[in-house]
Amino acid sequence: MNTSKQIFIFIIIMMICEANAEENSINACLISYQNSNNLLKNSKESTLLSAGSIEGQLGKKLSIKNEIKVTSGDNTIIGGEATFDENGGIIRVTKNLIFENPNAVIYGKEAIIKTEEKTALIQNSDYQIYNIPARGIAKTIAIDSDNNFKLTDFTYTTCTALDNSWELRAQSMELNKDEGMAKNLSLRFKDWPILYLPYLTFPLSDSRKSGILPPNFGSSTKRGLELSLPYYWNISTNMDLKTTPKYMDKRGFQLSNQFRFMTKNQRGETLLDFLPNDKQTDKDRTYISHEQVVNLSSDWKLSLKGEYASGNNYFEDLTQTLSSTSRTHLVRSINLDHFSNNWFLNIGMDNHQIINDVILFDEKPHKRLPYLNFTGLWSLKETGINYGLNGQLAYFDKSGAASGGRFHMMPNISKTFNLNGIQVKPALEIDITKYNLDKGSDEETSRFKAKRTVPIYSLDVNALLKKSWSNQSYQQTIEPRIMAVYIPFHDQNDFPVFDTIQPDINHIQLFRKNRYIGQDRIGDTSKLSYGITTKLFEKSSLEPFMSLTLGQTHYYKERKVTLPNELVNNNNSSAYLAMMKWNISKEWSLRLGHMWASDIDQSMKTETRLQYKSNNAKIFNFSYRYRRDMLRQFDTSFSIPIRDSWNIVGRYNYSIIDKKVFEQFIGVEYETCCWGIRAVSRKHLAYRNGESDSSFSIQFIFKGLGEIGMPIENLLDRGILGYDGTYYD
Repeated sequence: MNTSKQIFIFIIIMMICEANAEENSINACLISYQNSNNLLKNSKESTLLSAGSIEGQLGKKLSIKNEIKVTSGDNTIIGGEATFDENGGIIRVTKNLIFENPNAVIYGKEAIIKTEEKTALIQNSDYQIYNIPARGIAKTIAIDSDNNFKLTDFTYTTCTALDNSWELRAQSMELNKDEGMAKNLSLRFKDWPILYLPYLTFPLSDSRKSGILPPNFGSSTKRGLELSLPYYWNISTNMDLKTTPKYMDKRGFQLSNQFRFMTKNQRGETLLDFLPNDKQTDKDRTYISHEQVVNLSSDWKLSLKGEYASGNNYFEDLTQTLSSTSRTHLVRSINLDHFSNNWFLNIGMDNHQIINDVILFDEKPHKRLPYLNFTGLWSLKETGINYGLNGQLAYFDKSGAASGGRFHMMPNISKTFNLNGIQVKPALEIDITKYNLDKGSDEETSRFKAKRTVPIYSLDVNALLKKSWSNQSYQQTIEPRIMAVYIPFHDQNDFPVFDTIQPDINHIQLFRKNRYIGQDRIGDTSKLSYGITTKLFEKSSLEPFMSLTLGQTHYYKERKVTLPNELVNNNNSSAYLAMMKWNISKEWSLRLGHMWASDIDQSMKTETRLQYKSNNAKIFNFSYRYRRDMLRQFDTSFSIPIRDSWNIVGRYNYSIIDKKVFEQFIGVEYETCCWGIRAVSRKHLAYRNGESDSSFSIQFIFKGLGEIGMPIENLLDRGILGYDGTYYD
């Protein structure tokens, strides 16, 4: 509507006759001009008037006929006949009235402009807005001296002429500088009313406006029929609230609230969802979340985050996204960060609400009450030596487990030598860690104190080699890398485990010095990691169309340090790692990842992904993931246009080991030039016990107006790799 208002403003240029028809151009006698090149020019307004004939007498009335054209800048008014009554200051334009500028055109039966009052009235008009594009009609368009507009019997649609698939109708509409107001507003689809509002206000500028948002509706087996109607409240320029009443047939009424605020130095968001007396559990269901960031100064920042859910099955029962239903714990934390040229300081505390009953006790995280992280980096420019210090001081607490303080500090020093394109980086780090436990699971751990000091020696060598092929159309890079690491053994079997894990080996972990993540273990090792990456480029492109990476680690002695219950692996070498990315053509791409254990002559892990994506939005994805004795899963998804206006979308994600479908959906999209519809039927694993939930969602898209229904595009964006919604652009 903001665009419509801007377009209507140019009608006011008809007031150019306000200057008494310019006495130096017309005298008191009856005058007549009989050719189309006759012009009246108002130099003050830079406006030109041309017509086939202009007749009139000063002080009375001008009669303008035949091919009337008024031009002011980019604005043009064309009419068959016009009269100007100087005494009343009234201009009346009739017959084939056209108002046009680069943005729009308005066709009207009659226009009456009162130059003294600076008002205008256009009757029985049709309009077209070019840049949306949109069109409609209005019985009357009234413009006052402040450029405010009032329209009666107004319609609006983005459909083409003779096609009113959807139409917005209003008995009356007023448009002023900042906002619009409509009465008896209805949205009709295929001439069926689907939305009616007796009164509506909306913004005509970039400022936000309070009001009702489009409704959402759908259905699922665990929630039944769902219907929600959000209301947006623009509290102030830096504060708003979205309240969403939601009816779930099998659960009851839920009220969701999203409060946001932003000032010069802080921003935050609070979520509060409340469902009284859930029909399935006979309990109140609540979820609360708060996030806030406060910039205390240019180098100090405070961050807050907290979540609470009433019951472990809250997300499984009341949400439908896999990312929500798979959550295992909720975080509560407070952090104070300090930044400087060389230092980073982080002070905070955190704990968690566990919402998964099947998590083992040892896997439940400790509270950190509090902790201090610090990192410092410096460089001696004259020598090229880099040195730094990072560490942590924290108190860990967990009921029924070892709890207490841990101090960790790691000074480091390194220097990079550039030898004819080969970079050689020797480094030395010293791990210093101390424990002071004040309670534990037994009397022995409650009195436990320990410390370790372990050096870490490393030598990292890498290079970048380039080669142009003989035909000069391709360029190849070869990037070899070798890293030698030595860490002596230190017995850590009695050390507690607060936050340390051993990650899966991958191309990043291959070149990590410590095989553990966390400070409770420093893995002894004497190893050599080596890898090579090669990339192929077209000369005209900065992105490679093919890359291949190979890598492995060789161990020179047995590893003794372990985590509790960790299976010791003392093979002389790690598994072989391989990764390939290949853009086969403009449409086809292939991604491969493989880990091969030579000692048992078996694959440990495999990931394969094949994609086809064409310019006409046709997408097909296939992926297969394998992890020995744990995972065998394939995933296929597609988005296929089948006719000019129809598109089929779908996904099938299946676990071969579990013999379960993790997620499957099938849907259709239909699009015309002005409206579209999405409908999706979905089944997904919703509960940790293996139960599934089925749902049906539908969404109407009215181009140039908005959307009604469930936000299905979020599901398609996540479930179909490469889907970007351009089908509805």
